[in-house]
Amino acid sequence: MSQRHPLYDELTSVIVEQKITSLFQPLVHLRRGSVIGYEALSRGPSDSPLHSPAALFDVAQQTQRLSKLDLLCRLCAIRRFVEFDTQALLFINVSPVTLLSEDHPRGRTLELLDQYGLRPEQVVIELSEQHRVDCPKTLRQAVEHYRKLGFLIAIDDLGAGFSGLKLWSELRPDIIKIDRYFVSQIHSDPLKKEFVRSIVSLAQTTGSKVVAEGIETDEELIQVQELGIDYGQGYLLGHPQPEVGLEPVGVYKIRNERSASLQNLSDTANQLLSPALAVSHDVQVGQVVDRFLRDPSLQSIAVTEGKVPAGIVQRATLLELFSTPYGRSLNERRPISQVMQLNPVVVEADTPLEVVSRTVTDEESFDVRTHFIITASGQYKGLGSVRSLLRRITESRLQSARYANPLTMLPGNVPIYREVERLLHKPKEFTFAYLDLNNFKPYNDVYGYGRGDMVIQLVAELLKSHAAGPGNFVGHVGGDDFVAIMTTDNWQQRCELILQDFDARISHYYEQADVEQGGVYARTRSGKEQFFPLLGLAIGAVQPDLLGCHSHHEIAALAADAKKEAKRSATSSLFISRRRIPNQGYAPTPPLQAVENG
Repeated sequence: MSQRHPLYDELTSVIVEQKITSLFQPLVHLRRGSVIGYEALSRGPSDSPLHSPAALFDVAQQTQRLSKLDLLCRLCAIRRFVEFDTQALLFINVSPVTLLSEDHPRGRTLELLDQYGLRPEQVVIELSEQHRVDCPKTLRQAVEHYRKLGFLIAIDDLGAGFSGLKLWSELRPDIIKIDRYFVSQIHSDPLKKEFVRSIVSLAQTTGSKVVAEGIETDEELIQVQELGIDYGQGYLLGHPQPEVGLEPVGVYKIRNERSASLQNLSDTANQLLSPALAVSHDVQVGQVVDRFLRDPSLQSIAVTEGKVPAGIVQRATLLELFSTPYGRSLNERRPISQVMQLNPVVVEADTPLEVVSRTVTDEESFDVRTHFIITASGQYKGLGSVRSLLRRITESRLQSARYANPLTMLPGNVPIYREVERLLHKPKEFTFAYLDLNNFKPYNDVYGYGRGDMVIQLVAELLKSHAAGPGNFVGHVGGDDFVAIMTTDNWQQRCELILQDFDARISHYYEQADVEQGGVYARTRSGKEQFFPLLGLAIGAVQPDLLGCHSHHEIAALAADAKKEAKRSATSSLFISRRRIPNQGYAPTPPLQAVENG
């Protein structure tokens, strides 16, 4: 039956003569803007009806040669990929049907990697959800076989086919790729947004990383970034190309974006305050118009009832009203309360600029030429310019980005020290927690720096989930060293939640055999092989005496000592120091620095 297919001989020629072209589409880190890997995409001969992958694989399936074609595509992708000498991950598509096929040769992929000098840790096996799996137990065994060899596992096209969540639960993949259908126009579709939000939440629980496929517009990119998705793929970020190494054109779109967590917490609406006389709600419209005409630079006037804001009038709106036929005669004696803009944007002077920015830009009448009202304890204080707000936000982001850690995009040493100095001079009681990983060097030695980066991103994610928020500040010193500066009373509970979540999720970053034996074997600095337990997270916390500590150097010295005590435990632990001032004669050199440690 298969030999009667009109394209049977055409496919035979493709397989025998290895006429497959491999293209590579980048997968991009959506916070750093760096390429973390490439998906290998196969094409048939350009002058053949089997050029498109859909036609190619459809004919292979209909003629019972899917396994042969699958292996050929792997061969061509691996052979071409190694020519580029890159440390990026290679994503290879594998059909679950192929894995379960009786004629599928076992161990062939590993043989290809050995032949071309590629490590399994650098390869991601992508399993498409578009094919029904009749024997999930057998598939799970096949996947575990690949995982034990060192391969990463991804589920492709989540949401596009059969029982995706069941497959996710069965296989516990390292990476989840959300089908392009749910990414297309996500910014304007609330249902898609909620679906993706749920996937991100589940991924955080299971320790899977998430890739958004099919990103094609700026709006889609911004939306998936805001939803906390780890990686992106699509024409906006990079087209499939026959070569790798050149930076995708779309990467700049990510590097020009910055997480709101970098906002300098000392920037508030008060810095935008421009004292400006308000008018009473019963003043006649004609008097307000005269004020605008006397002062060409005046753009907005606040309207109050007593000392409380009641509305605002904009120059352009009011002058337009008077420019109509009979506009002056009909309106000049009316009270300004009848023509003013109701429900103006009103913010307290101590509101963080990031909150002010969201409040202002969420308004349907958003206009960079307009103003908003600033109050103190509810009473009118002055106006703030939208243009000045956007300029200050941009300047603050540029300044913060200079010191952000490129891997996690969390604030680095300079913003950390500035925040400590701000709290010391306020003064305001705070807890300084210093976080560090135990046994991180041997983990990197065994699993490679790519996996190590994923663990560092996990710690950053836990910090943002449990320690960030109003009154708190989280930062990344460098390497596997982090800090959390907390002014909230529940700081200890927050630290304990970080440790609990870390211990619950860290096993997903190991192969099952290492989880079962409780750690890994690696060489020490002296070259001897030694057993190292699973990664643990050490937190040293101090509550400095505001009268006895005078600079961030002293806080750093206290925190470094507390962290050292926490690291005495082989497992995750929180050490709360009783010391509130540094020892006399301490070295004033800042001790907070990323160091290679075990």
